[in-house]
Amino acid sequence: MNRKELNEIRNHFNPEAKYFTMERVLTAFVDSQRNVRGVNIRSAASIPSPESQILYDTMKKVLNVNLGKQSSELPFRNHAYGEDGAQTRLANLLQSELKQEDVALQFLGTLAEQVDSDAPYAVIMAYCQYNPPRKNKMDELETDFTDQVFRYLVTALCPIAKTEGVLVYNQFDDEILRQENPHAVISKAPADGFFYPVFSDRATDVHHVLYYTKTPNTPNEKLIDAFLECDVETTVEEDQADMKQVLGTLLGDDLTYETVTAVNEKLTEIVAKNKTDDSPTEVTGRILHRMLAEAGVPEEKLVDTEKVFEEHVETSLKPERLVSPKTVI
Repeated sequence: MNRKELNEIRNHFNPEAKYFTMERVLTAFVDSQRNVRGVNIRSAASIPSPESQILYDTMKKVLNVNLGKQSSELPFRNHAYGEDGAQTRLANLLQSELKQEDVALQFLGTLAEQVDSDAPYAVIMAYCQYNPPRKNKMDELETDFTDQVFRYLVTALCPIAKTEGVLVYNQFDDEILRQENPHAVISKAPADGFFYPVFSDRATDVHHVLYYTKTPNTPNEKLIDAFLECDVETTVEEDQADMKQVLGTLLGDDLTYETVTAVNEKLTEIVAKNKTDDSPTEVTGRILHRMLAEAGVPEEKLVDTEKVFEEHVETSLKPERLVSPKTVI
């Protein structure tokens, strides 16, 4: 799934969208002892508008189009397709359309058991349908539908915090008083989330899941590894450190501020192109060689670029993870 396809889903994740329907919403609370409480499954149409808008806004954050940084499309490991595997659990929950409470409770129980969290959190999930309209030769949406309906689940895991007492004005007594707030407040900014199945080539892809994290340098490894049964990717900081090592090994004392700035500008250009490209470009040794040559680095310094790159990087790097707002040598 590329950024354009994810953006199509995100743009239609709206109660007013013509081709989209949110069918049912599940909300639940997982306490610090990993007990699942307060499970509630409702028709989306029955939820009052103010609450509904909060739910929409919260889950929409999981559909983050910053692919490669806050959002990652992850393939399932082989075990995930087994009877008790993650892909099977997600497929069963999707097939249930959140109509079968026992399937939902089993899913939530496994989530609470496998996701290691010392703090309580809320689970907000929706079962949705999207009727993808056809596209014309200009890549514009038309009015008629394709032959298939894209059905999916979007899940947000939101931190919970108990607020301290606050000062309030008591109009009856005409004075300012301290008032305790006994309620736990659910953050509207999810710490983590996932979207299944993904929308690849504008069609259903059940072999991948989109994982979202608010903090790309500290992803929820238990959620990815144990619950979703996917391999944990390197962090943004680790990828940037690898690139810094490659540049340092190649250029040594000749690594200048101007060179790093030029590379960052080239990366920014690739990121901008990736936003509309059906096949996003990733940074390889060959592409780095070209960027450095265009930045004015002498060819004799670049002879071993691909070899050095392979020594520090397994395959390739996502440019979205490498772009830095500050130039650091």
